[in-house]
Amino acid sequence: MAQDAGPQTPPRPSPPAGDRRQSLHKVEDQGHDTIVRVGQVDRIWSDFYHHALTAPWRTFFYSSLLVYVGVNLLFALLYMADSQGVKGADPHSFADFFFFSVQTLSTVGYGGMVPVSRTANMIATVEVLGGMMINALATGLIFARFSRPRARVMFSDKALILAEGGHLHLDIRIANCRRSPILSVDVEFALARLIRMPSGRVVRQFDLLTLQQSHVPVLRFACTPTHVIDTDSPLYGMTENDLAAQEAEIIVSLTGTDEASGQTVFARSAYGFDRMLYNHRFVDIINAGPDGRITVDYTRFDQTESPLDENTGAAEYLTDQPD
Repeated sequence: MAQDAGPQTPPRPSPPAGDRRQSLHKVEDQGHDTIVRVGQVDRIWSDFYHHALTAPWRTFFYSSLLVYVGVNLLFALLYMADSQGVKGADPHSFADFFFFSVQTLSTVGYGGMVPVSRTANMIATVEVLGGMMINALATGLIFARFSRPRARVMFSDKALILAEGGHLHLDIRIANCRRSPILSVDVEFALARLIRMPSGRVVRQFDLLTLQQSHVPVLRFACTPTHVIDTDSPLYGMTENDLAAQEAEIIVSLTGTDEASGQTVFARSAYGFDRMLYNHRFVDIINAGPDGRITVDYTRFDQTESPLDENTGAAEYLTDQPD
């Protein structure tokens, strides 16, 4: 699409075009929990490890507690069926058999209650075997959940579009919130939009947005990847109506290696064009003190400023100076 010389006028956001547009933007930003899949049965036992690994900690804890109590209740009933089979337990006390099951399942065996009948010993044998497997599984799951690589990465609340140096550019600020740096960071911007094919079918298309610097050797504090909206950019020449009709959004993904753990970490975010801010740039958050110490002010991470305000302030300052 032919354009006049000079920077384009950035596309302005239009009012939300219904709940569908908003929900599509939230898909990439919030994850799979907001999606309803029709015609696909999510069987927990066929993918148990993944469900146990990705469940919220509250769900994981209460589910584990429910299984633990349920297993012990089941074996307590079995022991109570042979009420004379456990020495030291009151034949009429369900609590005694329950606590004996707890001791057997955990292979503690204090010695106050012991199985004496053949039936009780067979039940105890099965419970000990099951208890070893349950303990091994629980230990592995808890370790896997704690050791999952997670990047503590902040993405700016807004994506900025600013005209500088005769070009428009798209800026998104990213920060590492850990003390240990992230090594060999690769950042990718993609334009996601709905395209109507000649056949009338609507498909979701992803166009890569080339960055001025997509690879960062060491991410200690923050960086601001920049995409220049030139004639080679998928955003070049697009109007507000085009973006609204295609329900476009910017998807940002980050991949790197955590220096402390040596694990690969991932992070992502998404920006609908209702989260764009025009003719603004990010304020500085990194300052070097006179003693050489570097201060990173994360409270200013999302703060922006307008170059017009800065120029106005400079003009007022010069006006106030004596001749």
